[in-house]
Amino acid sequence: MLNYTVIGGRGFIGNEVSKKLLENNHTIYIPERNDIDLFSKPLGTVIFCAGAGDCKNAPLQVFKSNSLLLAEILEKASFDKLIYISSTRLYMGQDNTQENANLVVSNGDERRLFNLSKLISEELCLLSSKKVVIIRPSNVYGLALNSPLFLPAITRNAINNKHVDMYVTPEYAKDYISITDLVDAIYQLAEKDNLSETVYNIASGINTKAKDIANVLESETGCNINWINGCVDEYFPVNDISRLKKEITFNPRNVLDDMKIMIDDFKDKLI
Repeated sequence: MLNYTVIGGRGFIGNEVSKKLLENNHTIYIPERNDIDLFSKPLGTVIFCAGAGDCKNAPLQVFKSNSLLLAEILEKASFDKLIYISSTRLYMGQDNTQENANLVVSNGDERRLFNLSKLISEELCLLSSKKVVIIRPSNVYGLALNSPLFLPAITRNAINNKHVDMYVTPEYAKDYISITDLVDAIYQLAEKDNLSETVYNIASGINTKAKDIANVLESETGCNINWINGCVDEYFPVNDISRLKKEITFNPRNVLDDMKIMIDDFKDKLI
């Protein structure tokens, strides 16, 4: 019997979720793009890991990946429970990061389409009358060789080029969550019946400054850090993870403690 369906199961997060499920002897289904079987058989618990974020160059793909496919699954598919991966980026520029806080989309945010698509998707889940769980992870790190995200990108540059251009200020700070911690939390929430809430932040609960990350990169790779002048930083408040810690066992790693291990992993793969 099918236990889980992982949408986006070949992406960074989805692949790690799939491995976790297989390690725990679950039967899983990873549909291909435009797979018609998605709407013709029971899917078990759906973990929706698909997503896109290039709002400037591929805005329609952002909407399709983040919201349109989800809407079709909520309307047409047969499943027991659905877990939607949203984002703590919804809290950008705000101070209250509790899951029930009012959320504001900034008109000056060049990636506001990403936030809007996540908000639409969350609301579709909540209004669907289906059994759903919404997860808001912070910035995920791990061995993602081709990821354009901030931490993997600067780690690659430090190793390959011995030079990193930092398009943020040294004081730029945000929350980083290990892919291992994220997947473990997703699994616990997926396996637990009768959750007390519907929306959960998954984050470390600590903001780390760019200058502290740069110091580790310099010491471990010998790279040169070039701070680009004129950068304006986005403001990310510290994420509240008290709701999650009441629900499951969750003791997240600190990104600075993991940086050396991650750099060694990247070196093994890239060199």
